Order: sequence, then structure tokens, then C-alpha cells
Amino acid sequence: MKTLYSIAFFGAATLAMPAAYAGTSATTSAARSPFLASASDPQLDRWMWAFATAQLQTVAADALGTTVGGLPPPPPLNTTRQSITALNATQLASLRRGIAQMIAWNSAPQGSADFKRSLRYWANMHAYIGTGCSSASGLNYPGMSGLSLQSKATPDQIATWCTCQHGTIQFLTWHRMYLFYFEQVLRQAAGDPNLRLPFWDYETDGHIPPAYRSPTYVDGGVTKPNPLYVANRQAQLNAGTAALSSSVTSTAGAMPASTYSPFNSAIEQTPHGAVHCATGVASCPSGYMGYVPSAGNDPIFYSHHANIDRLYECWLRINPSARLPNNPAQLAAHFSFIDGAGNLVSPMVGNMLTTAQLGYHYAAGGGCPLVIKLPPIHILLETPYHVYPLIGPTILQRGTTVVPLKLAAATRKSLLAAPPRKGGALRSMLVIDGLAYDEPPGVLYNVYVQGPGGKRQLVGVINFFNDTAPRHDDMEGMKGEMADMSTRTFDATDALAALGATGDASLVLEPTTGLTGSTVLKAAQQISPRARVRFSAARIEQR
Repeated sequence: MKTLYSIAFFGAATLAMPAAYAGTSATTSAARSPFLASASDPQLDRWMWAFATAQLQTVAADALGTTVGGLPPPPPLNTTRQSITALNATQLASLRRGIAQMIAWNSAPQGSADFKRSLRYWANMHAYIGTGCSSASGLNYPGMSGLSLQSKATPDQIATWCTCQHGTIQFLTWHRMYLFYFEQVLRQAAGDPNLRLPFWDYETDGHIPPAYRSPTYVDGGVTKPNPLYVANRQAQLNAGTAALSSSVTSTAGAMPASTYSPFNSAIEQTPHGAVHCATGVASCPSGYMGYVPSAGNDPIFYSHHANIDRLYECWLRINPSARLPNNPAQLAAHFSFIDGAGNLVSPMVGNMLTTAQLGYHYAAGGGCPLVIKLPPIHILLETPYHVYPLIGPTILQRGTTVVPLKLAAATRKSLLAAPPRKGGALRSMLVIDGLAYDEPPGVLYNVYVQGPGGKRQLVGVINFFNDTAPRHDDMEGMKGEMADMSTRTFDATDALAALGATGDASLVLEPTTGLTGSTVLKAAQQISPRARVRFSAARIEQR
């Protein structure tokens, strides 16, 4: 039985927190609990994160049989990553200057510090099309214009290229490290030490921000190519005539998680993967954003991941001591990147866990929990408390697929009335197993549970972005931690409760483009006739 433990760091030990980390006197720090910190109190944030990080490093060191030295003074939280739409003219000009310089460095000599800081290099660091990463056939997918086959040639390329983590417990941690060093390079490229990578706040506004939509912009009366723009996106998004749909950008399926691993998996699917597929020219796989090996070639990719990092941060803030990853092998892993000066670095995950360690924080945005609260710290068993089989093998129709659920009214009533386990209420997870296709369908699928009278509740969206990712099954210490790409899990707790315990129930799947204005008919016209999308079974697991 696989068990994930949550470790309590706060409590009485909090009162012994050194005053240096509180930014105030010991007496005042004891009186002002970090649990009362508001989202805009950087002094208390600094205190809380430094303490949580120190305790986590100590636990990790004990588990690994090593030691940790004294915690260095935490970096000041005096720099903010903002929403793209909040940038002023000077900040936007600096962002454009930085991306333009990174694109210019694409033609720098191989092995040079400038080439290591080029946009192509950083896109390849995530993944690329070619030997040592993914099949050359990827160039045949829609939206790949401007790309060519790549291959690792130098020691630094071998160490850094095609190392993105998808479908592993390092998804959030690796991308946080990746963005940290990308931001260093961006500042160097722009010649602006105050530049911070902005985030794309698509739950507040699902349109691609105007700064990324126009092929040109005017600078001092001179019209110039816009380095933030690429044509390889869904045309309606670039035109500003459509936005990402709410099902694609929603964080509702991820935020109820109370420990790292379930949250990491849930947010990687939606909004992360769903936004990727909806942004690519023809869903997944298509360039640039809809295909893992090409995604980093679109400048909006980095702001998309800054938003995922922001959502991770606001989820962590609810209870960092219970939510920070605590897998010893995960914390001890090293990944290689290029720093702002063009040097190869190989930091350890455990040293780059929190924004307090890394010296930045986020401005407010959409998708975060409305209230900062501390649920009871408890042990979360990954083994389900109850399992309710629903349906067997099912082939999805070209339009709407409606499958009656084999769930008796009495069982539904029992499911809804199930008593909470110690430490928290049970969540009802809809699990779809054996998801497969003969050819990528070229759409996403909205997933609903439906009650009497056709009343529906959305539980999530199926995307196929991770299906395009290079696999890292041989990563040291991560054996058995790779996600099953044929399984999709959705938190259906609230949806089932809204439908109640009486009447018929069905599972409904509908194709969607992922954009506002999408209809079943419009999406169905995009589905490959050879797709034959299907799954082997569906069930409800109470956890």
C-alpha cells in the first residue's frame, strides 16, 4: 500500500522561530502568528517560508542520512512577478527587448555563452524534435513552420536538453527551477536587472494578451517585428476573437488537493495541459504550444508556466508545512540549467523549493483559493477508501457520448453521505482508465456527470498534451513515480453533490476546441476519422 505522509512543522516550534526570520522582535513575532498572514504581507511571508523550508531541509537530510548547515539569511521578497496585462510601457519594452535578444542569440556560435542563452537553446532544454528527444516525424504536425531537427552535440547540451519533467512528481519543482534560470537569462538579454517574467492570468481573462497578439509594434514611431508574437497558435486566439474556455483554464479540479502529489498531477492536466492544447494551432499535437517538443519556441509558453508556478504558490500558501514535497529522492535530485552568465549549473531540488529561497513573489491573480486557511494536518492514504465501478469499455462518439452510470440510487446516497475520515472529508474522484486512440483526435473533451432532466455538472477536461512528452522513466530515485498516461482523474465531489442521490445518472463526454464559442458540431468536424478514442473503464474512488 502506497502511503503519502504529511509532516507538521508548525505548532509549538513556531514560537521558537528566530527573530531574524520574522523581520521584527522576538516578542512581536510570537504574538503575530504566521497563520494570520495576509496575501500582501511579505514580512510574514518571508518568516513563514524560511521556517518551513528550514524544517523541510532538516527532515530531508535525516531521511537521506546527510546533514544540513545553518540556513542562510533568506533573500528579500522585494521583486514581484506581475500579470502580463499589468506591465507598464517601460516593463513591456524591457520584456520585448529581452526576448528579441534571446531570439538573436539563436544564430550565435554553438558552445558560446550567447547560444546557451538563446531562445532556441531554452526551448530545446525543455524538449525538441530530433535525435535524443523525440521522433523527427513531429515536424509533420500542423504549426511546425520555422522549426528544424535538433540534436545534442556539446556536454552542456547533453546535460540540459530534453530534461523537462512531465508525468512525474517533479513537474512543478523542475519547471520552477527552469523558470528561475530562464528569468536570469531574460534579465541579462534585456539589460534590465529589475525585469521579472510576467504570468498569463487566463482564468481572469482567457484571451491571449494584446502584447502577444500583434505581429508588429511601434517603438518611438518606428514599426518593428513583435518578438512576443508567433503565428503558430489558434488563429482566433491571435486575432483576439476568441478566448480560452473556462473549462480549460479552471483550477477547480486541482485546488481541493491537500498534499503535493495529487495537486501536482491535477494541475498538470488542467489548466496546464488543457491550455497548451487549446493554444496550439490544431489542439494536441500541433505547434508550437500543443506539442511538448515544440512548446518552448512560443514566448507565451514561459508566461503560461509562470502562471502555473503562481497557482502552485497560492495553493502552497494555505498550509506549506503539509503541502511542500517531502519525498527524499525528489528533494535530493539534481537538474542542470544555464545561468544568466551562460554557465552550466546543477542545483538540487531541495534548495529551490520555495519563492522565499528564490527571491520573488507573485502579484494577485485568478484561480487561487479565496481564503487562506489551515485544514487539519493529517496522513493522506493514496489507497482509496471506497471504489465504485461505473462502466466498462466505451468508444467515444464523434459528437456527444452519453453513457449511463451503473450506480444505484442507494449507492449514490451512501456515497454522498459517507462519513469523513480522520483529518478531512472524503473526496469523490472520477477515474477514467485505459484512455487510448488510433490517431490523435485533434480536440479536447469536456467531461460531465449528468442527472435527471439533463442537468449537467462539469468535472473536467481531457487533453492529450502529456501524450506528446518525452519519457524519463530512468530518472534516479523516481522509479514507480511516473504517471500512467492512459488514466485521467477528476475531482467529482461537488458535481455529484449538486446532482443529488435520486434519479438516473450518466457520464457525458463532448469534444471541444477549448475556445469560447466552441460547439460540439464545430469541434466534431476537427476530429480525425481515424481517431477511434476509447477508454476501458470508469470508476469513482473515495479518498
